[in-house]
Amino acid sequence: MSDHDPHDAPAANPIGPRSGLTRRAWLAHVAGVAAGVGLAGHGPLTAFAQGAPKRGGILRVATVDKPVNMDPGYAQLYSSLQIYQNVYNKLAYVDEAGQFIPGLAKSWKQENDKTWLFDLVDNAVFHNGEPFTAQDVVFTFTRLLDAKNKLPMRIFFSPVEGVEAVGQHQVRFHLARPFGPLLAMLTQATEIVNEKALKEKDPKLFPIGTGPYRFVEWVKDDHVTLERWDKYFRPGRPYIDRIVFYAPADDTVRLTGLQTGRFNWIQTVPPQRISELERGRDPKASSGRPYLPFFLMLNASKPPFSDRRLRQAIAWAIDRTEIVKLVYFGSHVPTAEPTPEPSPWATGVNAHKTGPDVARARQLLSEAGAGAGLTLTYLVKSQVPVLVKTGEILREQLKKVGIALDVQPLESGQYFEALVGKKFDIAAAWWSVTVDPDMFYSPLQHSTSPWNFSGFKSEEADKRIDAFRFTTSPAARKKMYPELVRWFQEEGSLIVFSNEIQRYWMKPNIHGSAPLPSLELRFEDSWIA
Repeated sequence: MSDHDPHDAPAANPIGPRSGLTRRAWLAHVAGVAAGVGLAGHGPLTAFAQGAPKRGGILRVATVDKPVNMDPGYAQLYSSLQIYQNVYNKLAYVDEAGQFIPGLAKSWKQENDKTWLFDLVDNAVFHNGEPFTAQDVVFTFTRLLDAKNKLPMRIFFSPVEGVEAVGQHQVRFHLARPFGPLLAMLTQATEIVNEKALKEKDPKLFPIGTGPYRFVEWVKDDHVTLERWDKYFRPGRPYIDRIVFYAPADDTVRLTGLQTGRFNWIQTVPPQRISELERGRDPKASSGRPYLPFFLMLNASKPPFSDRRLRQAIAWAIDRTEIVKLVYFGSHVPTAEPTPEPSPWATGVNAHKTGPDVARARQLLSEAGAGAGLTLTYLVKSQVPVLVKTGEILREQLKKVGIALDVQPLESGQYFEALVGKKFDIAAAWWSVTVDPDMFYSPLQHSTSPWNFSGFKSEEADKRIDAFRFTTSPAARKKMYPELVRWFQEEGSLIVFSNEIQRYWMKPNIHGSAPLPSLELRFEDSWIA
């Protein structure tokens, strides 16, 4: 969500070519599955194209923020997920083409509208020595779905009634009603945990999974160290001996660290340096994909944005292209939808395509009785300078329609307190859960969601979200989605203005790292030449 991430393309069969998947991507996927691999879309063809992968070495990673909680039941902050998603495994993953591929589940099928059967791998081992079985899947979801545990991820699986072990390595999911995004939910942030491990050590501090790397140490405010798990169920993986995660707060510090050799992989660089860096060979950049929507939340729980006309006035007043040009220097793409190309969900819908339209914005303000001199607050985390700058550009854009914008940068704690308390007019945010659009609209716009920070309440909105969520046919969901996008652009309280292009930067000898729709940093197929 805004930058708390609890954190998907419809498909029912994990094996076989799908429409929209290129021949090259399909061949890579087949090769991965045949070799018992395929997690996170980094198949062996990616590595072999740059020479034979080599084992060994230390990967020194610099991410944007520090972890806070390693328990996947909480999925608390993207900075935590980036680390522990290398410690745990999920049942399924999403590859670079947005297709579902095997994880701890080697195959699956939908038996009917309310049951799914998953066949599990039989050679995975937890880092405490416990063999992975169907009981671990049952425990993970029993824990997650138990309201007494108050785990935030529970909301994403509300249609799931329970999970039963059919055999030692087979489970069946029982649903209260049809649930279109089930596979997508499983690929986003649902790591499988072990009951014995959770009882022996606090999972918030000591993560124990079946993943490619095991947890070694967490030195608060400095680094987290993981090392290769020699009993990993994918033969030959991972390649790297050890990964050390750091989190310098400044983009320039991160880039300098990469250039001087302190780090050999970093998550972001200063946006204004991107075009210059792309022309060089050291550091090199991964492919770039627009996987992270940035948007404005308009507080619809009170005036002025409880009035739809005021919300639409802002939507017509903003200039997305100008914001991206002046603030993000090509590191974003302007868009009005959360899943633009190359997402399988891209629609191209933009109800305000002819904007910005100052005259129309002024007319809507007049119709709503909002005369000249309207002053609004813009809430933003001070630690995110690009969103502070976005507020400054937005202030100039709104000035043209007679609105004064008070940009208020706050520390993280104050920001979230104001967000939850609805003490804002406009808040800048981003959301890292967009493999399936349901994971954007349900939490952020459904009236019953605790993450509906904008306070938007609409029976029609709930009806549309539920219809999209509880339809299982991929074709039917694809058909109804463009209208869902348009409706929320015209009625809702969120204004998507851009999508950040995910691009990773590394030394030339680092291979096998590419952005994924799930935004995971999974290093099991990465290697150092």
